[in-house]
Amino acid sequence: MKNLAAFSIGLIGLLLVGCSAGDGIERFHLAGTVTYQGQPVPAGEIQFTPNSRAGNSGPGTIVKIEDGHYETQPGKGVLGGAYGVRIVGYDGKANSESDLGVSLFLPYGEAVTLPKEDSTLDFNIPGK
Repeated sequence: MKNLAAFSIGLIGLLLVGCSAGDGIERFHLAGTVTYQGQPVPAGEIQFTPNSRAGNSGPGTIVKIEDGHYETQPGKGVLGGAYGVRIVGYDGKANSESDLGVSLFLPYGEAVTLPKEDSTLDFNIPGK
């Protein structure tokens, strides 16, 4: 629960910073697939946070995962450079506690370097 609460706070912060379109910052389209144990992740979110320690500052972005695919929205893409990525995935079967269903795995994170151009990046989350 602590991880979920911390993740939620991070998401809210990124939404406040990253949802401002028309900020004059050049952003790039990013899309790809997300699999867990070799299967598409039915629902979830990916959080891209610029790595300021690597000299990458600016707004982050959050992208929905639907049927194993994600894609940034126009004007809400990434800047390129070093990023921290955090992925949460669900079974996509709504229940009384969540519209996204049951969590498939603990929040997954990795560091990536994105090009300063439109691109694709796939994530394969290893099993337990």
